[in-house]
Amino acid sequence: MTEQEWMLTSLLECRRVDLYAERQSLTPGQEMRYASMQRRRKEGEPLQYILGYCDFMGVRIGVDSRVLIPRPETEILMETALERIKISLCDDPLRILDLGTGSGNIAIALAHHLKYTSVTAVDISSEALALARHNAASQGVAHKINFVQADMTVFLEEGTSVEKQFDVILSNPPYISTFQLGRLPRDVRQEPRIALDGGKDGLRFIRGLIACAHRHLRKGGFLLLEIGDGQREAVEEVFAQHSCYRNIRFYKDYVQTDRIVYAEKIFETEN
Repeated sequence: MTEQEWMLTSLLECRRVDLYAERQSLTPGQEMRYASMQRRRKEGEPLQYILGYCDFMGVRIGVDSRVLIPRPETEILMETALERIKISLCDDPLRILDLGTGSGNIAIALAHHLKYTSVTAVDISSEALALARHNAASQGVAHKINFVQADMTVFLEEGTSVEKQFDVILSNPPYISTFQLGRLPRDVRQEPRIALDGGKDGLRFIRGLIACAHRHLRKGGFLLLEIGDGQREAVEEVFAQHSCYRNIRFYKDYVQTDRIVYAEKIFETEN
């Protein structure tokens, strides 16, 4: 759909085909709201903020300026997680850790698609967590998700125990270099900087996750990360510094850029 069609279907709560088949007209109140939506878009506000939601893996997620807008590329992270869970893990209840949950899109989609699972969703922003909790309640999965306010790297550095170990750890961390932030499109620059800024080279959080995640993974568990454009070689170098992973694989996005990295924890008996 075009952006105008998205706005109109949202206002009229109808399908795209209904805009043309039923020749619907706007009430005076709707015309005012439509004009406001158009004005906000011309000023560079992201369309998803204007609509108040986006669709992610078949689930409607509320979004506003408190959170990063879920991207189609992150659906590849989700699809890869679901595929690897089916291949590698048993049907027992799964424990999953979502680091940097933002709107809660990953945690909520996992809870929606996996019947027997519990998710711990971590984010440093109390405002993001407030929206994520609301989204989880709206989708009827709040009972399957434990939201925790913490810096993701600090959370991982706090040591571990059997009770705190997970079958899967996944994250869409900030991975844009600080230098590149000012060059992003105007609408992207309106999203939370904290959810975008990956430090000088974009790898600040990725390094921390790779260094510590294995301590929180159970036997047979795996790590999945979304990474930035052109970061594959640097990420491979980070993994080379940590001998606790095996079967490191990269998955491409819709434009054939290496976007997702997968790594399994080496069993202790293999070291």
